Amino acid sequence: MDNILDDSTLRLVIVLVALLATAFRTARIGRASTEGVLVRMTGGGWYEQGVLDSAWPNKPAIVRPVEGGANRKLFWVPANIFAVLTLLAALWASWPAPGARYVAFVAIGFYAVINAVTVCFFAPAVLQVEKNGVADHDPTSIRWLRLSRWRTPLSLGVHASLIIVAISLARVP
Repeated sequence: MDNILDDSTLRLVIVLVALLATAFRTARIGRASTEGVLVRMTGGGWYEQGVLDSAWPNKPAIVRPVEGGANRKLFWVPANIFAVLTLLAALWASWPAPGARYVAFVAIGFYAVINAVTVCFFAPAVLQVEKNGVADHDPTSIRWLRLSRWRTPLSLGVHASLIIVAISLARVP
């Protein structure tokens, strides 16, 4: 390997790792069957939406660590850091191919929107529930769940973009 920047296989692998690393968000709509860390991330998204979020309005304690509920921060903070790092690596990997580079920026844009909405709305709402609790069947909790599901199409945009990047890089000689 004369120059690591010229290694197209390495670049493709980096983009595929970014695709898998961001898969935990899309897993909200179904199960996934990868291994190791990726299973935990994908399974984490599915578990959160399928179990925690569906039970939250009826049993708010399930998302309150002080009452023995799940501590989402322990999972999502490292998972998102890993996803951001791999997206940046995918951008680096796609840089020599202008079309792929543009689509990598699109993927990063989708991911940035997801995280901005999460940081500005979803995370503060969950932190408020963790701190103060809410009554069973709280309308704000139900609203949070309905709005949260709209993050899934954005996640699909991240994945579609990364798939296009991977295909573009696979075609580069």
